[in-house]
Amino acid sequence: MFLLKFIDYYTIGYPILMSILWSVGAYFSRIKYTKQESLKSYPKVSIVLSAYNEEETIQEAMSALEQLAYPNLEIIVVDDKSTDNTLMLLEQIKQGFSKEKELRILAQQKNGGKATALNTALEMVSGKYLLVLDADALLAPNSVEILAAELESSSIIGAVTGKPVVRNRSTLLGKLQTLEYVGIIDGIKRTQTFMLGAIMTVSGVIVMYRVSSLKEVGGFNPEVMTEDIDVTWKLHRAGWRVTYNCRALSYILVPERYFSLLKQRKRWSIGGLEVLLGNFSWVMGGGDLNYKLLLGEMILSHLWGGTFVFSTFNYLVATYFRQELHVAGGVVVLFILLSILLFWIGVNGDENDSQLKLQDKLTVPVYLMFYWLTNLISAISSEFAVITGKTSKGKWESPDRGV
Repeated sequence: MFLLKFIDYYTIGYPILMSILWSVGAYFSRIKYTKQESLKSYPKVSIVLSAYNEEETIQEAMSALEQLAYPNLEIIVVDDKSTDNTLMLLEQIKQGFSKEKELRILAQQKNGGKATALNTALEMVSGKYLLVLDADALLAPNSVEILAAELESSSIIGAVTGKPVVRNRSTLLGKLQTLEYVGIIDGIKRTQTFMLGAIMTVSGVIVMYRVSSLKEVGGFNPEVMTEDIDVTWKLHRAGWRVTYNCRALSYILVPERYFSLLKQRKRWSIGGLEVLLGNFSWVMGGGDLNYKLLLGEMILSHLWGGTFVFSTFNYLVATYFRQELHVAGGVVVLFILLSILLFWIGVNGDENDSQLKLQDKLTVPVYLMFYWLTNLISAISSEFAVITGKTSKGKWESPDRGV
């Protein structure tokens, strides 16, 4: 009986506790952003895009890069043996590209995945810093300077990630992910940076690395599902700090079909489990307390997935035999209020960077259920995949990006 009550309390208490922590951390993180670091000089930045079958998005992404005002850039695009017209389009773009920016197109002889493409570019970059973007991402004009300024501010920062902003919002799923990035993902990274001085993972759609730190840890691992999560923890282990700056924006495309979204989130969750298993002994043996807390929260989130399923099943069975439905109204109201508070803090900190419209905000009630349900499904499916060994290397798939 005690165990059943503990499971029920944990199932209810975990999301409430995390909502409180994220709300507090996100609110007070504004202290970090009241004073922005500025550059005294402009260190060279190498922007790297890895592309695979990007013919529908590459033109727009390259146009955004051409408009950047940062004065000391090189741009490298690695075509990872695309089977569409991506390489041909890149060659055409290069012909008319601004001569002030160094643009190189690298064509891989065989498809090796994103990590392999990034490692190819890493061997050739001449910049002090390396900015990795997705080939469908539109970089905000001042993001390069913001990220470079943070790396310049401390020699122990090995990487700094920016804030993804969803730009395809024509469907309900697109709107829900917009709110998720603004109200939860941003809040989590703000909280981790403010409270722990370290984040669980960089966002692969916009992250700037110190080239020396990246080379020190051996670059990107092509044998894992998520090279961005993996390299974050390689940097942690090597003594580098990895931080987040919400002022650096990258406008991204997200899946607009639910099963495509679940596939993406399952891949993220598997990547997290790989990091957990690969770093558990180091963190628990002698790692910093902050890393113990980061991995500990991941363990608790996966534990919550199991307790939620058990509690729900137990509740339905009990309801069937009692022939009556009992709902803890006070708990439900508290959770909704906390979630709305977290969303409000996220919107307030967003400062209209995400350009939320009224129709986006009206989906908040659906978004609360969407976030926890999606994470529950992806967590359980990733656990099954890892236990059964049904994971794969970081190979490309043609993404659902709503274009």
